[in-house]
Amino acid sequence: MARRAKRGQGGGMDDHYRQVADRLIAAIERGTAPWTQAWEPGTRKLPVNVSTGKPYRGMNSVDLASVADQRGYSDHRWGTFKQVLALGGGVRKGERGAKIVYWRFEDRKAVLDARGEPKRDKEGQPIYRLEPLRNPQAFRYTVFNADQCDGLPAREALAAAQWDPIAAAEKVLADSGARIEHTADSRAFFDLERDRIGLPFKEQFASAPTYYQSALHELGHWTGHPSRLNRATLIEGTRDGYGSKPYAREELRAEISSMITGDRLQLGHDPARHASYVGAWIQALRDDPREIYRASKDAQGISDYVLDRERFRESERVTGKARATRVETPKRRRTVVALPGQPVPAAGGQLSMFQRAAAGRLSELAARGGGRESPALGR
Repeated sequence: MARRAKRGQGGGMDDHYRQVADRLIAAIERGTAPWTQAWEPGTRKLPVNVSTGKPYRGMNSVDLASVADQRGYSDHRWGTFKQVLALGGGVRKGERGAKIVYWRFEDRKAVLDARGEPKRDKEGQPIYRLEPLRNPQAFRYTVFNADQCDGLPAREALAAAQWDPIAAAEKVLADSGARIEHTADSRAFFDLERDRIGLPFKEQFASAPTYYQSALHELGHWTGHPSRLNRATLIEGTRDGYGSKPYAREELRAEISSMITGDRLQLGHDPARHASYVGAWIQALRDDPREIYRASKDAQGISDYVLDRERFRESERVTGKARATRVETPKRRRTVVALPGQPVPAAGGQLSMFQRAAAGRLSELAARGGGRESPALGR
């Protein structure tokens, strides 16, 4: 049964975020947070719903993976009490479930004709439209791991990918349109000012999967450019530099997104290059428990963006609409409007306030840096 979550009350969303953050802080300290663990291709899978087979998303995916590791579950399937019963199984007495949150951002309304009657399609079914909710609603569900249940269908063995993960990853990079330059340097990074990804040559990596895992991490940073998802953590992290709070928050998003994308491509995950951010991630979650929700949500959006790039391009081409992104700063909240699918306008063009500030800051950094390498993410 779903419970409507309430903000600012005991047992409400604030408590939930704090519990998730505390659990993940402990996991990070142990080195067992989902995105801080390495796994080989085909050896692990992120949580899925036992009834639908669909992967959990965002913070739910990250948290359930952490709970499973903490409690020693080997099955990646989760479901509500009713879903388990519907499949002919049952939750064992005394088992403790885990909480997930479902956010509802839209309401379904019937489309009416001139007489006020519901319109119907060719099959006679009512036609509905989706309207954004002024105040999004959060519902909490309790789910149980399949290891806590009896009578469920046996878990299928992790099948080999029906595609070549390396070829799939190469296609993701090619389809993105990202400018990727290879050098003998040992660093992998995204250069915001020049809008390019820098990577060592493939031969410098221990294996093909580790090359593509690093490339997908940097592609995660690439999505935050003002002409794409316009992510505040990327702009501010570049501005404030390595060791700053925004830099660590951006790295958290890129690392979680590369884990999600690696899972979806069955490519595996290697976090070794980003272990230096562990302390900053812990501090970020201690300072603001909601950061894991925002980071996971952004990471899911990054993965969706790079894996379905053609759909995003088509949507941007057909609608011509800008993407609005809510950005938080220590002083105030403001809405930033980016121009997806288009180059950043030149000086004098129509830029949002945040884009103008970011462009000015990047120009200032470039002028001050002279011939030195420009600011970059992913050192």
